[in-house]
Amino acid sequence: MTSSPRRIAAKARHINTTSSSPRGQIPLTSTPQVETSHSHNFQGANGDFDPQHSLTARAPIGSYNLEPSYTQILGSEDTPSNLRGIVAETGENSSHIISPAVADDSEFLESYLSTIPDAGRTSLIRTSVTASRPVRPVLFSTVPRRPLGVSSNQSLPATKCEIIEKYLEPAVKDVVNLFFEYANICFPVFDEASFKDVYFTHKDKISPALLSNLYANALIYWDNSPKLSSVRSPDIRYIWNQANEALHSELFLSPGISTVMAIILNVCGRPSTSIFGNGGMVGTAVALSNALGLNRDPSNWNISPLEKRFRIRIWWLVVLHDRWCSLAYGTPLQIHRAQYDVAFPTIDDLCTTDSTQVETAAASVFIALTTLTEVLAQYLEHVYNVSNMEEFSSSKMSAMDLERALNEWEESLSDNIRRIVVRGTNLNAPGAANFRLAYLAVKLLLRRLQLDADKPSSETVHNSDDDYGTCSPFYIQAQRAAEEIVHLMQELDDSHFRGFWIPVNALCLTSATTFLLRSALRKRGSATTLNAPLNISRDMIQTLRSHRQRFSWDLADDCLATCGDLVDKITSYPNMNNGTMCVDLTMPSLQDCGDISQSVLDELFVEFPGLVDSIGI
Repeated sequence: MTSSPRRIAAKARHINTTSSSPRGQIPLTSTPQVETSHSHNFQGANGDFDPQHSLTARAPIGSYNLEPSYTQILGSEDTPSNLRGIVAETGENSSHIISPAVADDSEFLESYLSTIPDAGRTSLIRTSVTASRPVRPVLFSTVPRRPLGVSSNQSLPATKCEIIEKYLEPAVKDVVNLFFEYANICFPVFDEASFKDVYFTHKDKISPALLSNLYANALIYWDNSPKLSSVRSPDIRYIWNQANEALHSELFLSPGISTVMAIILNVCGRPSTSIFGNGGMVGTAVALSNALGLNRDPSNWNISPLEKRFRIRIWWLVVLHDRWCSLAYGTPLQIHRAQYDVAFPTIDDLCTTDSTQVETAAASVFIALTTLTEVLAQYLEHVYNVSNMEEFSSSKMSAMDLERALNEWEESLSDNIRRIVVRGTNLNAPGAANFRLAYLAVKLLLRRLQLDADKPSSETVHNSDDDYGTCSPFYIQAQRAAEEIVHLMQELDDSHFRGFWIPVNALCLTSATTFLLRSALRKRGSATTLNAPLNISRDMIQTLRSHRQRFSWDLADDCLATCGDLVDKITSYPNMNNGTMCVDLTMPSLQDCGDISQSVLDELFVEFPGLVDSIGI
């Protein structure tokens, strides 16, 4: 997104205070909203507040660490960027949130320490007095960034970043432009104008791990550039390996806000190949975000509007990763709705008065994705509620409650977004096709949950052949939701495949296909002349194979690897479509299909022991 001149506020107010501090020991943001520089003196030894700074002045929160050599650049009121401190390479110390359980103690001690010269201080953020419920104050203290004995000149990330840039030359700047044109506009990690100003004037001050992951994230769009498409594409896996090493090194040496941003780019990078790695990275991002206080609403904090918008945006990007990885990977979500109070991002948080129509449309899609993710969270809490304790079991939602949550979300949408959701039109906006797939994934999950909730108790099921699921009104609805995902795949064109996709959405293609196969096998003894679910699942595999071959669309890989051979073998039955299971005895055993997950086979065949025996499993 672009920035207006009003958003390019100067940091020069703080030069008088930061330039005298030891290198890397500025724990607090240098972008206050109203206060002058003399209100923000810091204690040199610890990077803490000057003892003369009173609580009533309401010091800004600590999040983004600037190195003094860098802040010395900001020596005039016409400073070109507010983003420098956010993306700057980390220093020696960092701010860390204080436990709310001891907030009252810390607040009392703060008032006492304010009268003692040279006493260590904490940063206190008071919450709004108009809050509807009592909220503990938010406090931060200063902690060392680096492990004991590790010096700041041990910079593997810088080496890895240099290797990547040498490998990409002379196309490095073109790769950065691709990132903002196709990725950042849909998944807004940065303010484009501010970042590019820092990048093209003081690139050496940007965290190398962050920069490395930006380069790697953008390479999936290489062929979108007329200039770059005529040149051999770089080895994207090699670049990702370098970026991963840079990120892991920074995570060990000096984690900070730049590390959270690098993780966002890393987990959202394509092609995605590591479920364990991505899941672990999301967990780390959640932990760091909580430590940095990103889970708390900054709207009433005395920090700059730019920093407020940044904190809101980054927090929701972490939330998005947590929820969608939970759906895709089968792991419980790590961010619970009762543990944060950050408002949804708004158009004003993402756009300015000079933003283009395309940027505004992309921002609207992103905001709708964040609100959809909140609905997804309700469903995931239902999915992962495995406790038998009454206080937890009683919180489970009924089938109608589940339906109501999605219906209310649909009713809250603007007309343009509703067309994407309800009718599947207007998919030309950046990120719209990905958003449509995400919505259908949530809808399929809803139908699965309703189908599961509608199952009779084990006492009422007389035998394994009692096909109770087919009688449920939710079964056909679940099948229709899976079919909608297939139809979406068939309706996409070249521009969609070259656009933005969240990589974990690949798993919903697999989910839709396995449900269709399940439906096809349930119809094995029906009197119908055609097995529609089987035909649709076959269409899905054929469509994804075409997309993979024509557009190198990596989101097709998981479904093809998991279900491709399985669909081929099932559809090879001579009389499958007329309701009988006449098996070709010359067909190789499914045990030979090493790429087919056993969990998929279990789901498909657990109810059909005769079929399992006949095909050699």
